Amino acid sequence: MLEAALASVWLEVAAASVTYGAAARVDTRARSMDVQATGGPVAPLAADMDIVPTVGLKYDDGSAVAQVQYAPRISFREATTAPRTEVQHVGRLLGDWRPSRGLTLHGTQEFVLGQVNLFTNLPLGGSLDDDPTAPGDTPATDIPIQPLPEGVDTVFFLSSLTTLAAETVWLGPGWRLSGSLGFSASGGLDDTAKAAVPFQYGPRAQLSLGHSPAPRNTLSTTLAFSDSRFSTGARASVTTFTGGWTHRLDRRTAVEAGVGVGVAYSVRATAEDTPDAPDATPSGGRRLTTLQVGGAPVEDPAQRLELLPDLTLAVSHRVPSRTADFNGRLAARVTPFVDRLTGLVYPRADLTLNGTWALSPRFRFSGTGGGAFAVGGAVGDRQVVGGVGAGWTVNRWVTLEVDTRAAWTRSPDVEAARTAWSATLGLTVQKTGIL
Repeated sequence: MLEAALASVWLEVAAASVTYGAAARVDTRARSMDVQATGGPVAPLAADMDIVPTVGLKYDDGSAVAQVQYAPRISFREATTAPRTEVQHVGRLLGDWRPSRGLTLHGTQEFVLGQVNLFTNLPLGGSLDDDPTAPGDTPATDIPIQPLPEGVDTVFFLSSLTTLAAETVWLGPGWRLSGSLGFSASGGLDDTAKAAVPFQYGPRAQLSLGHSPAPRNTLSTTLAFSDSRFSTGARASVTTFTGGWTHRLDRRTAVEAGVGVGVAYSVRATAEDTPDAPDATPSGGRRLTTLQVGGAPVEDPAQRLELLPDLTLAVSHRVPSRTADFNGRLAARVTPFVDRLTGLVYPRADLTLNGTWALSPRFRFSGTGGGAFAVGGAVGDRQVVGGVGAGWTVNRWVTLEVDTRAAWTRSPDVEAARTAWSATLGLTVQKTGIL
């Protein structure tokens, strides 16, 4: 019996595929400098260089997939003015398992630990409403541009996101049930970093039920919850219940709509929570008010419980072509937004536009843009962001990319708006193989 079990395990392992991946990416960047970040006279331009070596392993036996990746980022900042070196440790662990037909289990763990420059990672329009700790090309480092205390531009930062998810079609043809549980932690680690980006942590959960009554229509119902506790003493809990509908007009165009409501409970930070700066908010001077009546701000109570809208309307369009395949998406959302600096929760509108052109099998061009602002009488940041990029796959081992992006932000109680931009040229060399 034991010999048979060991033989079965050996055959399964022998049939599995183990592959490796190794890559090195070098980014050279020119970007604008911000006076608020240093508190003194600065040169208008800065030059940076990022070196990102990546190593990874992937195990795949057909029903189970496991992947581990480590990609530290070594950055040489302001090489022409005040040279310094920053290091970020970035890792990712992924797993998929299909224990039976119609059931899939997922698990992810991502982390970032090290020095993060808050003015280098400009958010693009496609990620305005994304959580900073969500997976992405550079996980957990796309921090929204918001006011920072004088003399701070680089912080010692930690971000961790753990997620367990499951998806099944056992309910019947056309039905799909999925759910996820997660825990996130992100923000500054030392006192100086926490003054710029307060540390926050908390659980999150989501349950979604989808049904396709007709080939071109999909209905969904989603219940989501997140709770964030801040090092400043603030707290933000948001529960949303949303119904969605997706309709495919034809082979090229699809329309998405979602209507729901969010229940937001928030506890704002008080002066007792920040003894070193009794007259300042944790975000470096931002006022802790959200409602404005007749031009006079009304101070928030210590605790708030309110209903907020959760609305979505989006249009996706594709133009298939051998010479210029195009995919585009225009989306408008009004959702409960948690300010990661103050912990305040308010309704925010986001408008995003994204497009990608595959001009050939080896060359692509993309553009993205958008804006975000508080609605319903709330006071919050206003942002307008955009960027364009292009990529050229020289061969299976070498890729060239160019990226330009800019952001305009205006925040409460800040005298002037801020504009930041960056232009990056990247070279990636990669190699994959079977062990």
